[in-house]
Amino acid sequence: MSPEPRPEKPPSGFSADLGRSVRWFTIWLLVGMAPFLGKVKVPGLAALIELYPSSLQGWLIPVSGVLMGMIAVIVEFAGSTPTPKRTVRRWLARTSGIFAISFVLLVCVYTFAVVQVDRPVLRDANSAPDVVSLAVITGSRSVPPQFPGSECKCAARQPAERCIADITLNPANVATCFGSDRIAFAILALVFLYLAVTGSFVAAIGILVIRKRSSAA
Repeated sequence: MSPEPRPEKPPSGFSADLGRSVRWFTIWLLVGMAPFLGKVKVPGLAALIELYPSSLQGWLIPVSGVLMGMIAVIVEFAGSTPTPKRTVRRWLARTSGIFAISFVLLVCVYTFAVVQVDRPVLRDANSAPDVVSLAVITGSRSVPPQFPGSECKCAARQPAERCIADITLNPANVATCFGSDRIAFAILALVFLYLAVTGSFVAAIGILVIRKRSSAA
């Protein structure tokens, strides 16, 4: 007969605190930031993530959640001890500078690297189709020069919107006309700028929380 399995001992105080902290900084923090991340729809408000193609949203939202959770951990640690007001103001100034620069760069890169394409969507068989605007990352506002033998059916310097209307939204066709490397660099720029904007925004809110704690202490 095999011996009966011994009941597992409850975790130590450190392990229990660690488990609770991990749950808080992952689950509850993300629940509170769900509207900010675009996971919960708020009437009259569109999250920044909704400007990105749906293919990016699927993995960019979890990455943003992990980054914000780490920022919350850092803020919690920084606010565990009284912080001089001068230091808090310096933190806020630097974070605001990062936000401003990242925001301006994001607007510029988005304007030149992303094309909005309108597509009719049939909601109901008895109603007229709705027009939905889809974001397509092309890396440029016009079709770049093509190498000899290219399978792209668009002419060089043709507007990107006109080209995409002719070749459909097939990613392979878009990559053929605009270049895989160009699109990849545009995606990297958009992703890192998005994380910089959202991360600095959350960090600034955390710094305000630290200031309130320091004032109340």
